[in-house]
Amino acid sequence: MAVFGCIADDFTGASDAASFLVKGGMSVRLYNGIPERPEDGDSAQAIVIALKSRTQETAQAVDDSLRAARFLLNQGARQLYFKYCSTFDSTPKGNIGPVADALMDLMDVPCTILCPALPVNGRTVEHGHLMVNGVPLHESHMKNHPLTPMWDSSISRLMEPQSQWPCIPMEDPSSFSLEKAAEKAGARRFYIIPDYKTTEDGRAIAAAFKSLPLLTGGSGLLEPLARLWSQELGGAAKILVSGKALLLAGSCSQATLGQIAWYEAQKKPSYKLDPKALLEGRQTVDDAWQFIQEHENSSDAVLVYSSDTPEKVKEFQSLGAEKVASLLEDAAARLAVKAVKAGYTRIISAGGETSGAVTRALGFSSYLIGESVAPGVPIMVPAREPGVRLILKSGNFGQEDFFGRALSMTGGTDPVLDQKLSDAVWTARSLFDRGKTSGSSANMSFRHKDRIYISATGSCFGTMKKEDFAVLSMDGTVLSEKKPSKEWPLHLALYEKSSETGAVIHTHSTFSVLWSFVPAKNDQDCIPDHTPYLKMKLGTVGLIPYEKPGSEALFQAFRERVGASNGFLLKNHGPVVPGKTVMDAFFRLEELEESARIAWELFRSGIESQPFNGFFALVR
Repeated sequence: MAVFGCIADDFTGASDAASFLVKGGMSVRLYNGIPERPEDGDSAQAIVIALKSRTQETAQAVDDSLRAARFLLNQGARQLYFKYCSTFDSTPKGNIGPVADALMDLMDVPCTILCPALPVNGRTVEHGHLMVNGVPLHESHMKNHPLTPMWDSSISRLMEPQSQWPCIPMEDPSSFSLEKAAEKAGARRFYIIPDYKTTEDGRAIAAAFKSLPLLTGGSGLLEPLARLWSQELGGAAKILVSGKALLLAGSCSQATLGQIAWYEAQKKPSYKLDPKALLEGRQTVDDAWQFIQEHENSSDAVLVYSSDTPEKVKEFQSLGAEKVASLLEDAAARLAVKAVKAGYTRIISAGGETSGAVTRALGFSSYLIGESVAPGVPIMVPAREPGVRLILKSGNFGQEDFFGRALSMTGGTDPVLDQKLSDAVWTARSLFDRGKTSGSSANMSFRHKDRIYISATGSCFGTMKKEDFAVLSMDGTVLSEKKPSKEWPLHLALYEKSSETGAVIHTHSTFSVLWSFVPAKNDQDCIPDHTPYLKMKLGTVGLIPYEKPGSEALFQAFRERVGASNGFLLKNHGPVVPGKTVMDAFFRLEELEESARIAWELFRSGIESQPFNGFFALVR
């Protein structure tokens, strides 16, 4: 049975909440609307119910929220969470206050918290005020939101016309005392508004208020709460995905507009829906569908969007705001239905209202929740359609390359990539076992299509797993949650040097490092070829002057010499070896290290006593 229940005020908010619960380690089921009964055999630790209460008439919003709460409590939920947008609601007739009041009455609790924060997306609470990227909410670009305008940043003032109970700002949640707070509030029930600026604040808030039966807020508190629950419950499994994809965008937020621009800049196919043309019949849903079909066999997914600039939005709204919104949402929903019926298994939608229309049209009622494409944006699998994948995001969520990330993460199993990862793991562990690396002092990478997979910072070759690789674009943009090794510019320089380079390995292996101390006769070929194999397998080995590891000075010195040799030895540091494949780079590195060992042993024995200005006598 579920121990945690979440009531979300719209569908994208629900998927946002679910993603953070999964990230915190809980297994999650998401229901679109209040189910008549739970799914058979449902063993989810947390249940999220998506309502439409953000913009509903207040009485209906309260009624639906109470019904959802009763369902969750009947499923065993020991804690309820009312999830609303991290930008709150500045309208006097907003629904946050009435719903929260009703939930406190239902559960007969003296207090709860108001915590509309999501620091990872720039939404914080400071001294009881909502901030967006350090700017008060009412001064941000979101102040004129078409549905929930943001005319004030004080949460207490926002709640005054919405709720019958007072609010108490609290900068330090660790000092929370129910008795003292009640005395300060001077009321039978009250709200606490904790400051939430950092990840550490979130953990402190979760710890301080975990015992409260009812909590309210944005999605920022859900991950630390889930971590507290999962300590006693255990975690959730990953969900694999695959299939043809369709991208839909209806949000006019700055974030979504940037994501559309990024996708089009990659020369990917896109189709713009024009509200005026749709109204006049000069453009139809069938026209858009024909465009999608024309690109069906392409490796690139089609993006269909109606998003536009604020100026254009105002122009279209003059035609009838509700009429235009309904028309565009209906178009997106119909295209999603057509796509699923035609065998598309991935629907990726940007925009809360657009996503809501899509889910309603598809008719899915519950979902298993997978990993997140971006903070608050999970991959969702309809419980009764396990071959379909949905990614639904609010307009302001996600990085600029969101669509690229979503497609990459839902691209299914790639046997070629899987083999490369297997080879990389074997290579890493073999180098560790052979004493060529220690701790996390080495890094490796390989190229796959237009991505670079590189060992993540802090990863150890001795325990390397497929999951221990970060992902970069060819311009060095990080595309994964894992951070790449800080020496990734060395790798990128070699990939940029030659299209034939398919892998790079950098270690601090003993004999290569020792030999790097020996003054070189030739900086472009610093290791003597006592055996023929070094030249046969690798070629020349250039010596890179010493600069601090991980520094821009080192990277610049490397870039300046990257075309002069086949492999490289960083002075006082270690080898950097490219190869056509991971295995090729491995064999080349092994030969370089063996050649360095032979050269060093001969050098120390005096057999190879080259005129190094007295250095030989020093090392003996």
